[in-house]
Amino acid sequence: MNNNPIEQAQHSIHHVHELIHRVFTDTDGSGAATIAPLMDAFAKDFSMVTTAGVTVDRAQVEQLFRRNVGGRPGLEIVINDLHTVWQEGETIALSYTETHRQGEHLSSRVSVAILRIRAEHVEWQYLHETAFTAHKG
Repeated sequence: MNNNPIEQAQHSIHHVHELIHRVFTDTDGSGAATIAPLMDAFAKDFSMVTTAGVTVDRAQVEQLFRRNVGGRPGLEIVINDLHTVWQEGETIALSYTETHRQGEHLSSRVSVAILRIRAEHVEWQYLHETAFTAHKG
């Protein structure tokens, strides 16, 4: 794996969302089996603020994934505008735009993730998502 901490963190953002996509779509039947490697990315004390403004812990995130295996067939997830907003030692804060498209439904959020780089493992400490609507024109 790359030794550049920022590149490792950016790779983790994409990798975790690939795993989330696999869980939610379950297109190849591996959705349930993907939950364990997905949850390995999150620290034991991980927490996040959802787009609804609710704070949830790691166990609640895992329950969400388990309840929704295959629940979003046809889902597309696109990550854009990924950039570092802060770094101190092994801890990096990244901001990115995440867009979900399922059929005609489109939703977007700006997220800030705080990740800790430990040797060859990136550990998600915290995530804050803010929903937004893109305006045209």
